[in-house]
Formats: sequence, C-alpha cells, structure tokens
Amino acid sequence: MQPHLFRIRTVTAFLSLQASDFPSPPSQNPDTIDHGALQSSLISTLISLASNMLRTMESELKGAGYEVQTLRIATNPFGEWILPATEEAEEKEITLSDVEIVKFRLACLDKLLADHNIGFCALGPACTKAEMEELCVPIVASSPRISCSANLKAGDYDTALAAATCIQQISKLQGASTSSSSSAGLDNFRFCVTGANCKAHIPFFPAAKNSADKVGFAVGLENGALAYDLLQQTKYIAHIPTIFRTGMAHALQPVQDICVAVATQHSYTYLGIDTSLNPSLDAGGSVAEAIESLLEVDSFGGPGTIAAAAAITTALQSLPGIQLVGYCGLMLPVCEDERLAALAVRSTTTETTTTTTTTKDRLLTITDLLSISSVCGVGIDTVPLAGDVSKERLASLLLDMAGLAARWDKSLSCRVLPFPGKQVGGRTDFDSPYMVNTEVFDL
Repeated sequence: MQPHLFRIRTVTAFLSLQASDFPSPPSQNPDTIDHGALQSSLISTLISLASNMLRTMESELKGAGYEVQTLRIATNPFGEWILPATEEAEEKEITLSDVEIVKFRLACLDKLLADHNIGFCALGPACTKAEMEELCVPIVASSPRISCSANLKAGDYDTALAAATCIQQISKLQGASTSSSSSAGLDNFRFCVTGANCKAHIPFFPAAKNSADKVGFAVGLENGALAYDLLQQTKYIAHIPTIFRTGMAHALQPVQDICVAVATQHSYTYLGIDTSLNPSLDAGGSVAEAIESLLEVDSFGGPGTIAAAAAITTALQSLPGIQLVGYCGLMLPVCEDERLAALAVRSTTTETTTTTTTTKDRLLTITDLLSISSVCGVGIDTVPLAGDVSKERLASLLLDMAGLAARWDKSLSCRVLPFPGKQVGGRTDFDSPYMVNTEVFDL
C-alpha cells in the first residue's frame, strides 16, 4: 500500500501540567507576561520538550514519504493546573481572582505555543459543573490555538444544561477563530462534550486529554482514501474481518515501525495509532462514500450501514501488530465529509404539471448518526444547528450521547455548531478549506 493513500492528520504530544509549572503574574501589572520568568519556568521546559519530540517525529515521517498535517499538544484536565493550587473540595466556587490567574496562565501557554509554532493545544476536559460554567468559554475565547472539552456523566441533567449553555455562548464569540474558520458559530469547532468514560490519549481534538501518569505521543490519520481503496477490494461485509483488516494493518505497519524506532532512540513513549476512519475533502476521501462501495450498503445511513460500521470498527480495534490508542472507530464529521454533507440536504422536486414543489426528508439525521455511533463511535461531530436552538434541546442530545457512552463503555463525544441567524433547513455559508457547507440540522 502506498503512503499517498493516507496522511498523518496529527502527531499529538501528551503532557501532564500542574499549577507550579507556571510563573507568578507580575505583582505590579498582572496582565503582562514577564518573558524572562516565563522562559525559565517549568512550563517553558515542558512545551520545549514536547515540541522537540513532535518535530523529530514529523521529520522522520516526512522522510519516509508521509504528509504530516499538524503537530499538537494535549494536557491533563485543565482544572488540575489552570487554577491556583488548593486543598478545597473540587466543586469550590471559582472567584474573579481565580479567573485572572486562568487568563494569565492561558496567555503564558499561548505565547509558548506561538514561540514553538504549535498551532493546536487541547486542554484536558472540565470535570465539574463549576469549571464548565466559569472557564470553558474563556478558554475557547483566549486563542485560536486552544481548545477544550467537558465531561458529562450519564443522566446528569444539570451538568448537561451547563455544557449546553457553553455551546450557546461559544457560538456567539465571533472573533477567536482562525481566518479559515471565521464565521460566527465556528468557535464551537474547538469545544466538545464527552462521555465521562472517554479514554485518555485520543490524538484528535477537541476531546484529546492526558492521564496523570503518561508523557508521550500518539498518531491520528486522515485515511478516507485508504478506506475507499480497501473497501472496494473488500466488496462484502463478510470480508471486512479478512481483506479490510489485513490491508489496513499492512498500510499502517510502516508508520508504527517508524514511531517505535524513534521512540526507542530518543527515549520517548509511543502511545499508539488511532486507527479511526477519518475523511478528507479530497475526491475519494469520504468515509461515507467508502462504505457505500460495499454491495450491502446502497446509501450511507440506510440498510446495511450499521452492520458495515460494526464490522469495520471491530476490524479497526483488532489490527494485528498495531498498537492502538484513542477512538479506533468511525469518524462521521458532517461538515468534513462531502458525502455526509450531501446526505444532510433535503432533496426537492417540482411537479411538471403544477407549480407545487415537493420537499423530501433529508437522508441523514442526528438520530441516524447516534444510532450508527452505538456500534462504531465516535459520536456526533461538526453538525450544524439553528442559532436559536434551546439549551434544553442541546442538553437532551448531550444526555443521549453520555447515556450511550456509559451503557456500552465507549469513547463518545458531541461537537455541534449552532450558527447565529441560521434556521433549520438553511444553508451554512462559512468559508473554510477544511469544511464543506450543508443544511442546518433539526434537533
């Protein structure tokens, strides 16, 4: 299998931080950074070490002919290090002075990321309702480099409402996003809600997080074209455990060999490859279209889809010889997959004998995506919603995700994009080379 059939979407370094890693704010002007103190701090050393590890991996992978798209850093849950150190209960009230410390530490982190040309950093999830209510929005607003997530336990309606409120507030930020994601509403691209049992060391954002006892790196892929090639060869669901599984393992083995060799040489910790199927917007890069190449699946979301998704996920989670990490499932980001985006658009026909226009239902709904996620992961991703969607409806969707994750012990997440001013059935109009426009979903 040729390397050009897939890309390295990300090499992600995982760090564990604590409050003492950061310098203290200058007493006379706490809004400014003492660059000398920052450069001599432990956080500077940690980011530098992570950057060196990422650059080394990037060099080796590129030297072997692989395209490496991004280098990223993920941390342990931000509540463990972004607030002043305390021995109080975890649900303690977050004060204004706490928020000022948070802003200072975010500014320090962002400065170091810029210095090392690291464009993406996921802060581990909010783990309490107070952290969601007070800190998630300021974190996302602080920099286009920084994202975060929030953990949600099954059945926790109050926390689901808090997370839903975060989504609403982030949709109105307008300005923190990068130039490629400048439309109002797209700041939620850097925030998601995860089931409370979501695994550590997922290399994809914004759900990425580190556990307290690990420092290492993991690899995530952009492999829709590879999936299409393998599933065309596979043809039948019954052959996924053999033809598809063997072909995927054969394609990824050289990447693993490089990772293991470099980790051994430099005393890095290699955590594994997230084998998830992940689309691109290139021709032939759709994961949904790849699955439609199976003879049992006429249209993605229709009969045969769940059977195919279950078989593919089982294969991805049992690749011989490959060290696995992360979701290892089927990624279905609606606004990052041309076929999914097309299936989300209602089809309209006009009768030739009258002026009546008949609008058919869309072929793909949020319920469909959740149903498929029950057998494959990864959850709900980049689904556009109406700007006026209520927090109660959002909370219900988040609870569905969390309930499904808890019932089957799955790493699931929910990333939705309410667009201010847009209504159900309207079309998104963001201008991004990384996302495709589609119709706004009903919820």
